[in-house]
Parts: sequence; C-alpha cells; structure tokens
Amino acid sequence: MPELADTGRRIKELRVSAGMTQHDLAGSEMSSSYISLVERGKRIPSGRALKILAQRLGVGVDEISRTAEHVETTSRVRRLDLVGRLVAARRQWEGGDAEGALREFRALAEIDPAGRQDDVFTEAQLAIAEILGTLGRADEGAEVLLRMLDALTPAPYAEARLRALIALADLLESAGRVQDGLRYALTGSLECADRRPGTGFHSLLVLDVLTRCAYWSGCPEWAPDTDHCRHSAEGVLPGPRAAIDLHRALDLRDRGEMERAAALLGECARRVTPTAGFPLWEKINGHYALLLLHRGETAAARSIVERGLVVASVTQEPEFPLWLTTADAVCAEAAGDPGRVFALGEELVALPDTGRGHEKAAALLEIAAACERLGDRERAAEHFRYSAELFRRAQAYRHAERARERLTDLIEKRD
Repeated sequence: MPELADTGRRIKELRVSAGMTQHDLAGSEMSSSYISLVERGKRIPSGRALKILAQRLGVGVDEISRTAEHVETTSRVRRLDLVGRLVAARRQWEGGDAEGALREFRALAEIDPAGRQDDVFTEAQLAIAEILGTLGRADEGAEVLLRMLDALTPAPYAEARLRALIALADLLESAGRVQDGLRYALTGSLECADRRPGTGFHSLLVLDVLTRCAYWSGCPEWAPDTDHCRHSAEGVLPGPRAAIDLHRALDLRDRGEMERAAALLGECARRVTPTAGFPLWEKINGHYALLLLHRGETAAARSIVERGLVVASVTQEPEFPLWLTTADAVCAEAAGDPGRVFALGEELVALPDTGRGHEKAAALLEIAAACERLGDRERAAEHFRYSAELFRRAQAYRHAERARERLTDLIEKRD
C-alpha cells in the first residue's frame, strides 16, 4: 500500500505539470480543500475518487499508484542502505579503527537532508561526538552536540534532544569539566521531568550522569533520589543504576555514614559483573575494598582486590584499574609494605592528566592519606597538593578545597 504522502505528492506533481489549479482538479464532484488534503497526505482518495482524478490528469490509475509504490520502495531501500552503513561504521569502531569509523559517520551526517533519515542522522552525530571524546578531542565532540541541540526545539521528552543532552553531559564529565556537564545534565533532567510511558530508560541515563556530575561538583543533593525510577526501567542493564548507587555511596562516605555506604556498595558489587563494563565494575569493587579497609576488614578487602586484578589481567582490559590499584596500595599499607605503597603511588602520579582528572585526584587523595599514616609527610604533601590541583582543573572545587585542607593540616602538624 503506497504511503499517503507519496500518493498525494504524485497527484500534485501531475496537476502542476498539467497547469491545473486545485479547483480545476476538484471539478464538481470534489472541493479544492479536499484536493489540498489529499496532496498533503491527510486524506485517502477512494477508488472512485482516484479514477476521477486520474481521468482529469490524463493518466491511468496505475500510473499514480505504481509511482507512489516505487517511491515507497526506493525510500525503504535507501533506509536499509543507511542503516547498514551505520552498523558497518560501528563495527569498524568497535574493531579499533576509530578514525575510519569517524570518517564514515561524518559522511552519513553530511548527506543532503532531503535524502537522509533523521534517526540515522541523530545516530551518526552521537557516534561522532563519542568517538571524538575517546580520542581526547572532547571540545570537538561538544561542538557537534551543541550544534545538534541548537537545531532541536526543546519539548517534553524530545528523544533526540534528550539523548544529545545526556551525551554532552557525559562527554564533559569524562573530559574533566564536571560543572559544565552538570549544567546540561540538569537541563536534561528538567526536560524529561514529565516522563511518558516507556521513557524510564532515558530518565535513568539522565539521572546517572546528573548524579555523577552533581557529586563531583560538590552538590550531590542536586540529584534526586533514585527510587522513583527503579520500576519504570525494569529490564535495563544494571550499569546506570549501579553508577548512581556508587556515587550515592561515595556521598554517604564523605558525610561519615560508613555503614550505609558500605552496605550500598556491597549490594552494587554483588549485582554488577564485568559484563556491565569493566571500568564501572572495577571502580565499584575498588571503592568497596577501600571502605572495607577503613573498617578494618583487611582480609575481605584483599580478596576483592586480588580477584579484581586477576580479572583485569585475564581479560586484558585497556583501561588502567585505577581504583583496584589504589585499594591495592592501601592493602600494602595494612600489610606493612611501605615500598609498594610508594611505588603504586608513583604509578598513579604518572597516569595522564587528561580525561577524568577528578578520578585520578580522588585516588591520589587515598594514597596521600596512606603515606601520611606511614610517616612520609613529604610524599603525602606532594600527593595532597597534586590532588587539589587536579580537582581544581576538573571544576571539582569543593573536593579541591578538602584536599587543600588536608594539606594544611599536614603542614601544621609538621610545623
């Protein structure tokens, strides 16, 4: 069955080619407003009406129908081609050829608007921004997403716009611009506040990036409680929920509620496996091990760290296990091995400052505290100072202030 828009478009083309007005084509049996509705795809002409229109246009009924069907078939073939190219580009990216995939996604995004599908364009733009982020070109990726947002009108749950806001907030947080990310995460949260049935998954993604950005910006209270979305997004992967609970647990820890923090992180560690994403899995387990160490449960913490490092080694994950390594260093402190603590600290210091500098800063804060407890105040001061600077660069100003306070306390004790 030809699409209404294609039938109406063909009738309009034939009418204009014949030099007829809508009134001329309508004749005595129809009205010009009816012809207008047909041409705009708002009305289906009956079999009788189609015969009359074809007769007045001087063509056969089949010519109108076949042409419309041909347009519809061509459109479907075109869409299948575009979707196939999207899939191929993503496979190219997952296979390690980021630059080649980037070229193909850009080619898809640059197709003339009249010949492309909007959803294909959206997917290509989002992929371009994500790849640029992984290549360390976050500013370019942000520009792509900002152009997308400029072209999309704010509306209650406009999916393409919401996805662009989520991607932009995530990109900025990943690049160590947590307050910039928070701004777009809050915008996304406000725009999907009036959630519709079936929108639970995107609401969860918004809450995930909002919770992360709010925590690192020093205002975790800006992220709402998560219980309202637990049933609306049943069946989704555990990653976003676990990331939300992780940062809630970190906030509880910062406020001194160690028991609640440990219970929440323990539940996350039981629920999430490496298949949910190695970086998230190792982060949860590393933080959980650190909490257990602070509670004196050294054996349980060491077991988590050893298992985690084995998984990282066996799976040959490209991501450096930042939090498992940090927990390993604190385990070494508990075992009376200061040399290992200092060596792992230097290994963390040598990591690139690009990307999530706030994560590196928080890890160094743990190492600095371990060095202080071991009596190496000079090394501890260096780590506290570097941690504060990294937090400042990442716009995590409240965390930077806490690091400076730790440094000041250390210096005052030394003096």
